[in-house]
Amino acid sequence: MLASNDYKDFIDQISDACSTNPGLTTFSKDGVPGLRGTIELYDDHHAFVDSYSIAILATDGFPRDFPLVFETGNKIPKNYDWHVYETDGHCCIKTIPEEMLACKKGITLNSFIETEIKPYLFNQTFRRVNGYFYQERSHGLTGWIEYFKEVFKTANPKTIVDGLKFVSKNEKPNRSALCFCGSGIKYRKCHREAYENLSKLSPSDFDLIFSAIGIKP
Repeated sequence: MLASNDYKDFIDQISDACSTNPGLTTFSKDGVPGLRGTIELYDDHHAFVDSYSIAILATDGFPRDFPLVFETGNKIPKNYDWHVYETDGHCCIKTIPEEMLACKKGITLNSFIETEIKPYLFNQTFRRVNGYFYQERSHGLTGWIEYFKEVFKTANPKTIVDGLKFVSKNEKPNRSALCFCGSGIKYRKCHREAYENLSKLSPSDFDLIFSAIGIKP
């Protein structure tokens, strides 16, 4: 298999991923290492639910970035409405901010398949059966905003923007201080969880987020 040294972390985990997921085998595309084959989905009672043909291609940033995932069996329409990028056909697994946070400590191929790919495919099956996604997040920047609404538990744009700006300064409030959101409630009982989650993002992560959604730092 031809591969750049940039893909060493991915290559080192291929054998373990194939052992855990026997439907997958190794391949390479234009010198980029990957896995391809079948992922089978089972419910909590170990009953078969569905199967998908997929390909997983390494990225230079792995394990700090998601690999690229492609559904190759034509079960999923290749358009944004089904959370597939129309440009090259790879799956939109999560919003970029969520991917940044998921990869902060690095990911493994096995954990990526279990915690990211399989839930994504389960949701695709849910849509085929029911006509809609379960707890769907919108594609693109709208999905980013929905994520931040969820994190800050508000739909108020000012609260979200001010919250992101505050967290980006990396000045953790004292537990007994009033929350930075201006609610008048103590920080530990208000947006402590949001701060601790988003404070894992780096300054460059915040720069990308601010630029993408039009926030002036």
